[in-house]
Amino acid sequence: MIEPKSSFPVFTVKDLDEAKSFVVFSGDWYIHLVSKSGIQVGFLLPDQPTQPPIFQKPYLGDGVIFSLEVEDADTAYAAAQLKSLNIVLELRSEDWGQRHFCIQDPNGIYLDIVQSFEPTEEYQSDYVSE
Repeated sequence: MIEPKSSFPVFTVKDLDEAKSFVVFSGDWYIHLVSKSGIQVGFLLPDQPTQPPIFQKPYLGDGVIFSLEVEDADTAYAAAQLKSLNIVLELRSEDWGQRHFCIQDPNGIYLDIVQSFEPTEEYQSDYVSE
């Protein structure tokens, strides 16, 4: 069995300059974020001759949500507002045990910023305990 030490998605996007507002490392055709907690995200320009064809098509923005769990959704929301990020779902609490909001980066990627908490009684039975 493969046991990964960490994981990160890589999105092939048309505009690395626009994506840079979400990352800390930048190259000519690839940029990468590594947070203090170890969460990683990569962005790759399309049609790179060094990459196989399956890695060359740009992400179109539909059907993917990248969730980032945080300790305090309210603090993260305030930071997103302060940075004028594109907030597409306002901060809210859900009965299933999540306080969250969603931003969309300039390439169309949805980032759901979530904080977990105890769900209401209605949803507690939906969780599987290990």
